[in-house]
This record gives sequence, structure tokens and C-alpha cells, in this order.
Amino acid sequence: MTMTAAGRTLFVSDLDDTLLGPTGVLHDEARATLTRLLAEGVAFTVATARSPRTAFAALGDLPLSLPIVGYSGATAVDPADRTPLWWEHFDARALAPLVGAALAAGVTPLVFWLDGDDDKVSWVRGAETSGVDAFVEARAGDPRLAPVDGWDEVDHDRGFFVSIRGEYPVVRRLSRMIRAISWGTGCALALTGTRESGVGVLDVTPAAATKGSGIRRIAEEHGFTRIVAFGDGTNDLPLFAEADESYATAGAPEEVKAAATAVLADDDDAVVRFLAEQATRAEV
Repeated sequence: MTMTAAGRTLFVSDLDDTLLGPTGVLHDEARATLTRLLAEGVAFTVATARSPRTAFAALGDLPLSLPIVGYSGATAVDPADRTPLWWEHFDARALAPLVGAALAAGVTPLVFWLDGDDDKVSWVRGAETSGVDAFVEARAGDPRLAPVDGWDEVDHDRGFFVSIRGEYPVVRRLSRMIRAISWGTGCALALTGTRESGVGVLDVTPAAATKGSGIRRIAEEHGFTRIVAFGDGTNDLPLFAEADESYATAGAPEEVKAAATAVLADDDDAVVRFLAEQATRAEV
């Protein structure tokens, strides 16, 4: 049985709260099942807002053969040698006002950029907000962390991802403002969080860098004619738009569920169970 021979279907999943579930890990039984399915020919990869480094750390020894999409489409990486296949960068004329807009709103942005061949994440030292502090504390020892004394230390021509974290109403207003002005058309925006939680996260990538565009590129380069996608967040909407079938998790926001073909069962391992069921049907 091979699920790549008939229809050449590529299955792709978000990581956090989708493949990994709310626990943030792939359970042993699910990992064993997915490993078996990959060995049997299921064409599967992931598209995540995570960096490739943290994505591969979460996936562990899962034997992926297809590139994974990281930073919400800003890059794709070969799992064999961890070599980036591409980087999509902001135009410096878009990155500078984006940083300025965040600062004007009272929020220090996290700017991800390339320093030579290394991806870094920078913020202005001494201007940390609670969102920056939480991000940094959760990633103690991460070699990407690179605080700067001023934004001129960041190469604006090589920025590829900006994360703005703060009070939800502030971040939501900022998202609306960016969408409304002309240079905002050069960006792809994904807002997460709720008024109830009080916390908002606005992730911004170049317009050409979305999970959807990244997976479409991989599908075309590897000869897949169908895409089946799984996700739970607003940054999965471009992926759903590219997919022939899309499945939202049970805990996804209503706008994500509305964009999906169907909603998965309320099960931490729902994605792996879906893949296993598809494989069984293909064998019958």
C-alpha cells in the first residue's frame, strides 16, 4: 500500500495543538503509528510557526523524508541534513515601519532575521515587555536569542518573521491598523489570543511567506496533486485555502472551523488516527 501512488496526496499538519495536541508531545503510541505509516509510504510533513530547530526537537526521531515548513512559511528545511531550501524576507521598507508601529503601540516586537546563515531573534535590550520576557524565559539557552542595543544592529534586508506579543486589545488594534495601510499588503498576518485570555500574539511574515504558499511549493516540486491539511490556528487559514481537504481540531476557533472541510474528533491524537484510518481504507 502506498498513499502517494493513487492521487499523489500530501498530508500536512500544524504542530502545536494539532499533531502534538494540547500536551505539546506526540504520544508514544501515536509516534509508533506515524512511524509505521511513513515507512508504508504515507506522504506526510508539517507546517508550523515554530523555528526548524524547535520543530525538529519536538518531532524527535520521526523519519520524515519531505521538507518541513517553518516560521509559518518563511522557510522550508530538508529533514535529512537540516539545510534550508529557501528564505522569504521582508522588504526593508516594510520591516522598518512594522517595528515602528509596534513600538508606537507600546509593544516591543521580536524580530527574527538571518545573521549570516544563522537565524536569530532580537529585541532591544532594556525595553522588554511582558510578552518578550515570557518568550525569552521559555527559551533559556536558545542560541537564536540575540538582544540588541538598537534596531540598527538588525539587518533589515534579512528579516523574515516578526512576533508582537501583548495585551489582546492593543495587539488586535495594531493588527487592524497594519491591514488598513498600504505597506500592510506586503505582509501576512495571523492574530491569536482572545479578549477573555487578555493576551494577544500577532505573527507577521512577508506576504509570500505563509504555510499555504510553502506547502504548495513543496507539493509542486515533489509531484503531489492533492493536499490534505490539519490545523487549529489563524495562521493555518492560508494552508486550508491551498488544500483540497482541510480538517480543524476540535479546539480551534470558529473561524478556523468554518474554513475547514470538517472538524476532527476531540482527541489528542486525532491527526494520527485520521491518517491511520485513511491508510486502512486504501488497503481495502
